[in-house]
Amino acid sequence: MGDFNQLVYLKQFMPKVAGPILEVGSKDYGSTSSYRDFYAGTEYVGIDMEAGKNVDLVVDLTRGVGELKKDYFALGICCSVLEHVRKPWIFAEHLASVIRPGGALYMSVPWVWRYHPYPDDYFRFSWCGVMELFPAFEWTKIFYSTNLANEFVEIEFQKPDADERMASYVDTPKGKRKFLPYLMVNMLGTRKT
Repeated sequence: MGDFNQLVYLKQFMPKVAGPILEVGSKDYGSTSSYRDFYAGTEYVGIDMEAGKNVDLVVDLTRGVGELKKDYFALGICCSVLEHVRKPWIFAEHLASVIRPGGALYMSVPWVWRYHPYPDDYFRFSWCGVMELFPAFEWTKIFYSTNLANEFVEIEFQKPDADERMASYVDTPKGKRKFLPYLMVNMLGTRKT
């Protein structure tokens, strides 16, 4: 389950998928967008660490892949999950193993965000950090999104300071204070064959 902009991103860059879809962190907490509804009619498996609405299998990817088939899914969706994982390098290895060669992985991770424990909050990831965790993928369509609907800013390799350009400054009694908006990194990877 994700936020509005994550669904907008998928509609733009992955409107159709030829094959089964895996959603990591699929539990419905009542305040998120449903990817399952968007991809209705396609084989869809939602996993989470605990049972609940929209959870088909309880799987902890830091411990293995459970009942998931290796090299099976045409698309993996992992939104707002990685920051809650204690050992993201192990999680990433297991997640990558269930995406088929040539399959896609949509990652959305916080770059600038408040502390939010579900059950805890461990990391923030740059787009380069995601690339390091998932070396079996070639990454494209890398954008920041904010908490405003439809606000996306492309992250370019030649000009990687998009977040800096979004900063605002406010006068305070101690001088100008710099603020960055809430920023999510959104990126689409294709598993190398």
